[in-house]
Amino acid sequence: MKWEPLRKEQYQPKKIDSLLDSLLHKLSGSSTKAINKVIENWQLIIGENFSKISHPTHIKDKTLYIQVIDAAIAQELEWRTTELIKTVNMYTKEEPVTSLKITIKKM
Repeated sequence: MKWEPLRKEQYQPKKIDSLLDSLLHKLSGSSTKAINKVIENWQLIIGENFSKISHPTHIKDKTLYIQVIDAAIAQELEWRTTELIKTVNMYTKEEPVTSLKITIKKM
């Protein structure tokens, strides 16, 4: 008689990161992998000075959401939108970003 496990693989517990990734993809159209890549490389994407006064929050429907500390910084990033999108897409090739949404919030 050949040994078989009591439970089939489909009934085994799943890792929380795969469940979260699946849920986030259903809710926003992007995965945690894309925003994690952006967060990990934020200083390289935006530069050392801007990385201290801004941060990416999430990606939804191919839009990267960024929070900044004041209106002047928001305006500067708006002017650099095309360049930023190109740089972000170097890190999110599987899920390209097509626009930015910049909001002002005290950090």
